[in-house]
Amino acid sequence: MRGFVQSRGLLSAARIPQIASDPKWGRAWCVAPALPGRVTSVELAAERILQGKLEVFGQRVPMPNGVPDWNADPVTGGRIEQTFGLFIDFRHIGAGIDIKHLWEVNRHLWWVPLAQSYALSGNRRALGALRTLLSSWLVACPYALGPNWSSPVEHGIRLINWSVVWSLIGGADSPMFEGEQGQRLLTRWLESIYQHIRFASDNYSFYSSADNHLIGEAAGVFVAAHTWDQWLETRKLRNEAKTILEQELQRQFSADGVGLEQAVCYHKFALQFVLASGLCGSANRDDFTAAHWARIEAAAAFLASIMDCAGNVPEIGDSDDSEVWRLGHGAEFDSYRSLVAIGAALFQRADLQAKVRSIDASEDEQVPWLACGFGPPADASALQRLPTTFRSGGYVVIGEALHSKHEFRVTFDCGPLGYNRIAGHGHADALALLVSWEGDPLLVDSGTYCYSVDPEYRRFFRGTRAHNSLVVDGRDQSDYGASFLWLRDVNSSLLEDQTQSDSRTVHACHDGYTRLVDPVVHHRRIRLDMHEGPLVVEDWLDCARPHDVELLWHAAPGARLQRTGEHWELHTEAHMLRLSFDGALLEYEVIEGRDHPPQGWVSSGFYRRSPAPVLIARAKLAPQQKLRTLIQRVRRPEQREGRSP
Repeated sequence: MRGFVQSRGLLSAARIPQIASDPKWGRAWCVAPALPGRVTSVELAAERILQGKLEVFGQRVPMPNGVPDWNADPVTGGRIEQTFGLFIDFRHIGAGIDIKHLWEVNRHLWWVPLAQSYALSGNRRALGALRTLLSSWLVACPYALGPNWSSPVEHGIRLINWSVVWSLIGGADSPMFEGEQGQRLLTRWLESIYQHIRFASDNYSFYSSADNHLIGEAAGVFVAAHTWDQWLETRKLRNEAKTILEQELQRQFSADGVGLEQAVCYHKFALQFVLASGLCGSANRDDFTAAHWARIEAAAAFLASIMDCAGNVPEIGDSDDSEVWRLGHGAEFDSYRSLVAIGAALFQRADLQAKVRSIDASEDEQVPWLACGFGPPADASALQRLPTTFRSGGYVVIGEALHSKHEFRVTFDCGPLGYNRIAGHGHADALALLVSWEGDPLLVDSGTYCYSVDPEYRRFFRGTRAHNSLVVDGRDQSDYGASFLWLRDVNSSLLEDQTQSDSRTVHACHDGYTRLVDPVVHHRRIRLDMHEGPLVVEDWLDCARPHDVELLWHAAPGARLQRTGEHWELHTEAHMLRLSFDGALLEYEVIEGRDHPPQGWVSSGFYRRSPAPVLIARAKLAPQQKLRTLIQRVRRPEQREGRSP
């Protein structure tokens, strides 16, 4: 309805209002540091762009004369018509086009290293490239037309990156706006900024996409309306955006800091939005409430808690490698570790500071640009204060020597399917287990791979068979509706979490299979015996009659699964686990890299997948009959002798 009204010229932002009688330029929330640290990585990133080398999701983007085609899919070359943007069905464009590639180019994160290079060294080539890019984008993407005016969250992201670029090139006093031509460019940019603010706020995702999209749209409006405080109208929109951000952060993140979309990537994504808006508000004396900042702090602590000793986070739920903003570059930069570092600097928490030190993130590239400073390094003992149970968010971390280089880590997913009824980014992974040892992923989540271009693989990676859980009667834990739609909620309950001197036991259940003719509640109890004892996993069904089950254990790419007598051995280059089973008559199968139907794949990034072995144990399980998996660590000789494997 809103799209129809706007297409008829109503609620339109085509006409730009007069500048306010007291216009202001906001204070920057991102500044060039006095001691920038790794200057080389910034300069290298900027030089790559200056040479026309741009990639998204591993695909090279054509940039003739240093400028991409802003309205073309960089993979297929297919152009999307400049019709009214809100009428573009971007999920079903056809011709092999995935609009995410186009949007990634138009988010303008890759403009930031050019601005950073100028801020650090006065690089006029970088400034000239920014001027060319901005001029061409404004011509190619007029208000409300084409694919770059089809999704308001993209406007939120673009506004945040424009704010960073604006601040680092010197704002309105930048040489980029010198002369008559420069002033015309400034005027055109400000007009588009106003239209971006209006488009995002006119089309807030209050309904099915009232998740990270709504947070992102409000964050973009808030940041932009402070950065370019030029119009009376946008001041009202800024206040409205602030209210939305306060409300949505409390709704979309649990009290213990978990993003309720049940997707670690989107936890990061939403956290980047609220950090940008929070830092901008603080810089402009328009701060958020203490409760808002407390929830951000909890979200940073959750990331630190689920991050292993090597700095890896589990690939739970959807992951499309999305970033809102990025001030760090180079192969070693990692956004998750950086967010923990930013949290440690902002909140001066000893446990976060100790985590940063333990993962070698004490010299994080982004922290100096955000004018946050680290406190004195915390003692390693502070790591034990990081939480391990997230009852509201639905995760438990158990292990031995957690956060040390010798840790054995088990992540237990006992949360809901997802957020906002449709669980658009959630996977059917209730009661799934992930296991890593000394930073080596052993039993893993299969990841995401893609969204729209391959429906069969999209369904597989979201489904229960792609996770270390139990499939009952060949069904997913929920009814699959579409690429971003589950038709039934799945609720999990944490029933027991008990720590003793030599073990820890956690018991949870979920109701996803109560929709069957004979309703089933799946229970899973895990117990880890300390001092390198076994991990015991017990699965059983609360039901009236026997059911066919499949128990799945997904190994990491490159691992080997082989049977040795009554046991199964999982080998990686560095470690070995021994798996044994009892409690039911089982049939076993190992699958690796099968296409139809998909099985035995792990995706380590968007549009990337690798064959990986999965062990499937099949049985008919009677009511209350326990299917037990015993997982034992096996040390190799070099490990027993204390040498690094």
